[in-house]
This record gives sequence, structure tokens and C-alpha cells, in this order.
Amino acid sequence: MKLYEEAYSEQKKKSKIPVIIGISIAFLVIITVTIIYLIVYLQSTVLRINLDGANASKLEELLIIEENEGNTDIYVPIRRIAQYFGYQDYSGDYKYRSEDKTKCYVTNQSETAMFTLDSSTLVKTRGDSDYEYVELDRKVFEKNGELYTTKEGIEKAYNVAIFYDKDKNNIDIFTMGYLVSTYANKLKLEEYEAEFSEQKTIFENMLIVEQDEIYGVIDATSGNYVLEPKYDEISYFSSTSDFLIKSNGKYGVIDKNANIKVRVAYDEIKMIDSQNQLYLVKLNDLYGIVDSKGTVIIAPEYKQIGLNTDVFLQNGIENQYVIMNQLIPIKDDKMWGFFDIKGKQITDFVYTGVGCTTSKVSSSYPLLAIPSYNIVVVEKNKMFNLMRINGEDIINGYVLDSAYVRTDTENGENTYFMTYNGKTTNIEEWLVQIGE
Repeated sequence: MKLYEEAYSEQKKKSKIPVIIGISIAFLVIITVTIIYLIVYLQSTVLRINLDGANASKLEELLIIEENEGNTDIYVPIRRIAQYFGYQDYSGDYKYRSEDKTKCYVTNQSETAMFTLDSSTLVKTRGDSDYEYVELDRKVFEKNGELYTTKEGIEKAYNVAIFYDKDKNNIDIFTMGYLVSTYANKLKLEEYEAEFSEQKTIFENMLIVEQDEIYGVIDATSGNYVLEPKYDEISYFSSTSDFLIKSNGKYGVIDKNANIKVRVAYDEIKMIDSQNQLYLVKLNDLYGIVDSKGTVIIAPEYKQIGLNTDVFLQNGIENQYVIMNQLIPIKDDKMWGFFDIKGKQITDFVYTGVGCTTSKVSSSYPLLAIPSYNIVVVEKNKMFNLMRINGEDIINGYVLDSAYVRTDTENGENTYFMTYNGKTTNIEEWLVQIGE
């Protein structure tokens, strides 16, 4: 009997071992799953940032991420992020070289981009007097003495692509050069080369390709042709996503769907206003203007369209062809007149000059326009007047000896003056007095 009880007890102990093992395994599984869950959860709460596929965790301290009604807004200090994209950064205006804290610009060897506080317009230039005006989704703002813009503003200024995955709490940033190289290698485009401005096609998922000096455009994913390889030259207008093409010595403009926007009929074509999508065209040594629909709004009949604004640098007029986004100065023979951006002639060709360069006052600069009042200085036989943008003269007769601008060295603000019979008058104060 005792032997039986011992055997039974031993059997009972053995029967409990699998249960204990099972419970232990289940407990270990629960612990493991819990640990894995905690690790995944903790990782999901840590923002991961990659730049061209490499970890760039230092960028996290630069970003301001806000949740607004289900949308995620990302704000970035414009200057502090410049070094990560190979740009130099500066305060002030890129043309006037000041310490104005309401402006800043970033630049590399190919392009410059400038931001202005409370402005939703980004100004870009390649240093050849051609300016591109890019509309941003939000105005530039200041925080702790720094200028900030949105994710979109950074993308457009630095030519990068930024992807934010909220669920994975992950940000991927790709530079233009990295994207171009990646897709070129994928498509086995050996020794792919393109100018800086032409590389921007990658943000539309396209690449300009060349073989035996014949150019085309391909889809960067599939390698299929967007524009067939049959053109002598292809350039890219990033502001409109259109292509300037050359064929048989003539130029035209084609969109990414191969639709003709400007006929291949001109000796030269130049984008002069990206906001209004206006092109300067040249035909038989004469100039005109065509819009984005191919409509000739100013016939190519003139020797000169646009001014030399280099002498008016202090005026803040960046576009030599379209002054204050509204007036197009045109020279016919030796006289000047004005058209608007719709091609309507505003004045006859009655001016001997546009702007005043004759001031002999020390610490002053030539005056072309007063943007705050939409006024342009016009000349007749070395005497001056102030003209509204509708072509009306403000002063009765051309009686001004000169008009000039002075710039405050501390804050960069301009003050405008005019002289008449030896008397100097503050133009803006005078305009207020007469009710302008």
C-alpha cells in the first residue's frame, strides 16, 4: 500500500510538470510580447529623421511640430537648417547686403533664395537678373529672433522633398541631387548630367535625357518618354513645370503633357514673370511678350522691353521687365511708354527716360519707383514727374529737378525725396497731404 502511495505521489508530481512548464512558457511569452510592445511604443514616440537615407536625428531640435484639427504643421528655422543641405545662410537682403533681421537668404553655387518676414512670397534667383517668385502656403514668421517657414517653404527654397509619416513618426528628407542620382542609377543612365535648374524636373518625377546632342524627357519611375528625344535643347521652368524647347533653331514652350503652350517660332524665349506666367519673346531682333496660353499680348515689334535696374538697386525693384508686378516699360525708337500685364497700352511713347539718376545729394540713390504708393518716376527732357500705375501724372507739368532715395543705415528703411527750384520735399509726406 505504501509503495502504491509513493508511486501515485510521484506520478502526480510528474503530471504537474507540464502544467508548470506551460504556465512558465505562457508567462514568458506575455512578458516578451509586452517588452516588444513597449519597445515599439517607445520607438513610435521618438521622432526619426533621415536625410538621404542616413539618420539625421540632430534635425529634430530644429523642428516645431504642431497638430491642428487633425493636420500636422511643421515649421523650420530657415537659416539653421541651411548647413544640412549644403547652403550658406545670411541675414538681410541678398542684393543690398544689410543686417536687416526681417529678411534672410540662403545660397549655393547655383541659386539664391530670399525670405521676408510676414511675406508669403519666396524670391529666387540664379544671379543673372532673372527672378522667380514662389508663393508659399504660409507667411514667414519670427520666433526667438529667428525667421521660420513651413515644410513647403523649406522644400521650395532648398530644392528638397520632405515626407512625414505620422503613424510611424518618421520624416524622410531627400535632396535634389540624391533623388536625381537614385533614379538615374535605377534607370541605368550612365554618367547622368544636367544643369542645376534642369535637375528640378525630378520633383515632377521626370528627367531630361540627352543622346548624341538630341534631348528628350523621361518618366523617372518607368523610363518611358514624356517628351520624345527629338529636340536640339530642353530647359525647365520649375515655376510652371513647363519645358523650353529648341527645334530647327527656333524656341517654343511645351508642358509636361506635351501640349504646346508657346509655338516653336521664336529666336529666343525667356520667362520674365513667373507669377503672371509671361514670356519675353524675340523675333527678327525685335521683342514682344506672350502669356502662358500662347497668346501674344505685346507683339514683337520693339527694340527694348524692360529696364536696366542695376542702377536702381536701392529701390527694391527686382524684376526689370514688370515693375511692381504691374507695369511693363517698353522703348520704341528713343522714347519710352508703358503697358500693363494684360498687354493694354497705358501710356503713349512720350518719355525720354524712366527713373531718375541725376541726384547729386550725398548718401542718396537713384529713384525708380515708390512701391508703397505704386508710383514710378518718369522723365521728359531731363525734368521729372511722378506717374501713377494707370499712366496719370501726379504733378502738373515736368518740373522736378531730381528724385532720389535715402536709406536708413540702422533699419534699412527707405525715404523718398524730390527737389523743385532748390527746395527738397519728402515725397511720401507730400503724397499724404494731397490725399494720395
